[in-house]
Amino acid sequence: MSRRLNPAAGSPRLDDDAVVREALQWLVILWSGEVSRAEREACERWRHASPAHEAAWQRLQSLDARLGAVPAALAAPTLRGARQRARRRTVLRSLMLAGSTGALAWAGRDALPWRSWTADYRTATGEQRQLVLADGTRLMMNTASAIDIRFSPQERRVLLRAGEIYVATAHESAARYRPFLVETAQGSVQALGTRFSVRQAEALSYVAVYEGAVAVKPLHSAAGLRLAAGEQTAFAADRVNPPSRVEVNSASWTRGLLIVEQMRLDAFVAELGRYRPGFLHAEPSVANLRVSGVFPLDDTDRALASLERALPVGVRHATRYWVTVGPR
Repeated sequence: MSRRLNPAAGSPRLDDDAVVREALQWLVILWSGEVSRAEREACERWRHASPAHEAAWQRLQSLDARLGAVPAALAAPTLRGARQRARRRTVLRSLMLAGSTGALAWAGRDALPWRSWTADYRTATGEQRQLVLADGTRLMMNTASAIDIRFSPQERRVLLRAGEIYVATAHESAARYRPFLVETAQGSVQALGTRFSVRQAEALSYVAVYEGAVAVKPLHSAAGLRLAAGEQTAFAADRVNPPSRVEVNSASWTRGLLIVEQMRLDAFVAELGRYRPGFLHAEPSVANLRVSGVFPLDDTDRALASLERALPVGVRHATRYWVTVGPR
């Protein structure tokens, strides 16, 4: 979910967790002990590409300094993301305690996506995961996603902390009906017997309905919206956009595919970049080219190679984490 880094007055505002995650990826690379000169130079270029990048980096440097007092065996597995939730929670809480008087106290409160890291379920970049919830609801998590499950006698609630999910709700079997809701940073989506997807972006939440209907309720607005099958919308905390038709292949990610038709190259590269760590960018000179095709999400290098065969572009790897698509 989108949070602010609470910078000092005059500093760039950082409202995008993606910037923080990118900064963390570079920090982990530098901590790995296997960093090359090219990777160090790529990190420098990333820092200077945007004031927000540099601000996030400087904030993390204070975290880096504080972690010097934490045993390496604890710190390294923490920022690489332990796969077991119980272990990750123990490690992260230990770090929070270790830094409670300084940088990590700041980080846990406002800056880093701790809620995502300590969520009940999460996926890494490029990973997808299927779950069956206690009521029989089937849920699929897309890349870099995190959710918490809050079922009670009154309701069935999924808190989408980051990323994207696809939900096929089960018929409520409890004696007392409990509504099924997905909560995002901008509001909530209530299922009305349906299959639907919800994506948490920087400042908006996106909803698409494939069967049944949903009720969208912004956090700070009394005006909601009912979406029927075949409709989609985006909403902020104070408004809901008018509905539009669901794109035919919008749920192709649930089959491990990215299917596009006449998509701008810069938009395609941005979407593909969600499924690979590091920095993937399309140069402005080729941004307007159009892409059509079926691309595998579990092999983004193969997808990029397909671009080179289909379009007059070249894919350049400064490092394995810094890739640029430009003119051939």
